[in-house]
Amino acid sequence: MNCVIIDDEPAAIDVLKFHLSSIPFLVLKETFRDPLDALEYLPQHTIDLIFLDINMPKLSGISFPKFLQNPPLIIFTTAYSEYALESYELKAVDYLLKPIEFDRMLQAVMKAKQILEKNRTITTSSSEMFPDISEQTIFIKSGSEFHQLFIQNIKYVESEGNYVTFHTDKRPILARYKISEVLELLPKEYFTRIHRSYIIAIKHIETVKKHAVVIDAKEIPISSNYKEGFIALIDDIGKNRDIKPKNES
Repeated sequence: MNCVIIDDEPAAIDVLKFHLSSIPFLVLKETFRDPLDALEYLPQHTIDLIFLDINMPKLSGISFPKFLQNPPLIIFTTAYSEYALESYELKAVDYLLKPIEFDRMLQAVMKAKQILEKNRTITTSSSEMFPDISEQTIFIKSGSEFHQLFIQNIKYVESEGNYVTFHTDKRPILARYKISEVLELLPKEYFTRIHRSYIIAIKHIETVKKHAVVIDAKEIPISSNYKEGFIALIDDIGKNRDIKPKNES
C-alpha cells in the first residue's frame, strides 16, 4: 500500500515514519508539513492511505478530504479527542491519538488493508462479471441494409411475431429475427431474457419491480417462466459486486 503523511509537526512525522518502517506492505511515498502541497501531489499519484493530522495551519485535516475528488483511505492522527465523532462521519478508517503507539497504529493499518483488499476484490469481480465490451459490435440486417450496433448501446430487444426491435440509445431498429436467434448473438454475461418477447441489457436496468423492470422509463414485464432465474441472477450480481440494483421496489 502506498501512503503519505500530512502533519505540520516534524516530530510527529518522525514517529510515524519510524513505525511505518516496520510494516513491510506499506510504502511511504511522501511526507508533507503543508496540506496545500499535499493537495497538489495527491491527484497526480496513486496513494492508498493518508495519515492525516487534524490541527494544521491553513487547512484542517477535517476539511482536507473535501478538496479531493476521490480521496484515499484516511487514518486521522491528532492530540485532541474531541474530533473523533466528526472523523467517523467522514468515514475515516481510524482515529489515532498522539502519542501513537506502534500496536495501535498497526491495528489501524490492518483495518485499512482489509478495506483496500475488499475494494480490489469487488472491482475484479465486476470486471469478470461484466467484461469490457465497449468496442464490440454486431451487424443487424434491416430490410436491405445492415446496421452496425455497439453492443453496449443496446438497451433491450422487443419481439413481435417474426420481427424484433433493437432499442438503442440512439434509435430503434426493426429487423427480421426470431428472439431466440438474437439471444445467440448477444453476450450472455451482459444480456438476459425475462419474457418470451423481451431480452434486456442488465447494465441498463433502472429499477427491478415485482413483475417488471424499468429501462428508459418503460416497464418491461417479467414473465413467470423467467422470473426465478432472473431474480437469482440479480441476487448473484449483488453478492459478487457488493452492490444492489439502483432502486428497489
